[in-house]
Amino acid sequence: MKVFQKLNIIGIQSIWIPISILGAFLLLSLVIQLTLSWLSYNRIVPVNQHANNLEQIQLFLYEVEATLARQLPEDETFNIADKIKLKNFLNRLVQQKHNLAASTPAAIHLGQQLLDSNKTPRDILLKVLYIMRQTFQREAYEHARLTRALHKSALLEIKIGVIVLIVLPLSAFIILMLLRYRIYKPLQQMSLLMTSLGNTHYKTIASEEVDPLFYNLFKNYNNMVLRLSKLEHEHQKNEQELQQQIDQAARTLIAQQRSLANTERLTALGEVMAQMSHELRNPLAGVQMACSNLNAEMGENNECREYHERLNLMCNEINRMIDLLNSFLTQSRHNPEPLNNINVNDTIEELLTLARYQIPSHIQLTYQVEKNINCPLPDIQFRQVLLNLILNAQQAMADKAGNISITAQLEDHTLAIQVMDEGPGFPADIMEHNIRTFTTHRSGGTGLGLSMVKRFVNNLHGQLELNNLSPVGACVTLKLPCL
Repeated sequence: MKVFQKLNIIGIQSIWIPISILGAFLLLSLVIQLTLSWLSYNRIVPVNQHANNLEQIQLFLYEVEATLARQLPEDETFNIADKIKLKNFLNRLVQQKHNLAASTPAAIHLGQQLLDSNKTPRDILLKVLYIMRQTFQREAYEHARLTRALHKSALLEIKIGVIVLIVLPLSAFIILMLLRYRIYKPLQQMSLLMTSLGNTHYKTIASEEVDPLFYNLFKNYNNMVLRLSKLEHEHQKNEQELQQQIDQAARTLIAQQRSLANTERLTALGEVMAQMSHELRNPLAGVQMACSNLNAEMGENNECREYHERLNLMCNEINRMIDLLNSFLTQSRHNPEPLNNINVNDTIEELLTLARYQIPSHIQLTYQVEKNINCPLPDIQFRQVLLNLILNAQQAMADKAGNISITAQLEDHTLAIQVMDEGPGFPADIMEHNIRTFTTHRSGGTGLGLSMVKRFVNNLHGQLELNNLSPVGACVTLKLPCL
């Protein structure tokens, strides 16, 4: 995970290089545009203010001309109202600080002085009109010069804007090409390598084939591939060892099953021998008693000495046979396997995992068991019984594809286990006479599998039920006490 995070950080850093350059170009163009706009604004504001100043001078000239038109040549005194109005105009012009011509303030002060002189009104007005017209002309000239400078600046700004509009897309195109050839292609190559890695093809890339910008990225990728290759090799090795262990466990299970089958055969023979011993021991005891009585009845007669010896030999042999039969009965007795509190679900799941190695692929094994069922059962015998039922079901199905299913549920302290197959079902003889030792209807069978199941159920004081399913199949039900 850390390797992938490092690869991601390196890739992001590599992408941010051209993006940062492109952003710097964009930011520079915005700064240039803002600077030009600010300069234009600073140039336009004085022009607007000076245009207002020219308008005020022009209004003053108009007022002077109007006053001059009202003043008669023979008037010796100035109309006070006109004089005050003209002086107020000049005072406002003096307060204007947006004059372009350097001589304008002096000209306005000269006009104020003339208005206060003792000359005739007509002479004063003509001189003031002359001075202010010159002032207006100088201001108009400066205004025209400022307008031309503003026009030139506007043209320069347009040129700069056009250059920026050309340079910026061109720069973006160049950066995109850089992205394609310096970043996109290596990333595409990395994408192909990661896809190959996802398909477990651990392929490294030579350092001379790597763009220097992505050297660290591909170096970390090669380290990651080598590490993953080593881990995959270890994984395959562990998987092979695990498979070998499972195969060994399966072979061991099969060998144990065969050994238990032989044991079961010997057990069945032992039961038969025990029955025969029990049946023979009583008649032999009667024969031995009769011989002893006959020997006693003959008494001490010397003529019967030979018969005494023969009867003694017969009694001794009969006693030896009775002792032998008693030893058979003693050996046939076996200690039952102790009960263990086992988890039925876990036991069946483990058993089916190993049984699948003995079941052909065309037969499916399924199970449905209630969780957390714990019952006191002989673990080894319980597994062997289920394994015998599964193998019997598989042998009954032979080459037919189908399903063998196991269900287990707990009802009223009774564990009910069903093993169902899709074979031909039980023959009528078994359904009629029930299970008999050494009786089988299958070629190569021993007739001991179901006998062992029956003995297991009987030893636990349970019930065994055999049923045929419709339309095909057989079902074996074990009902075992679970207290």
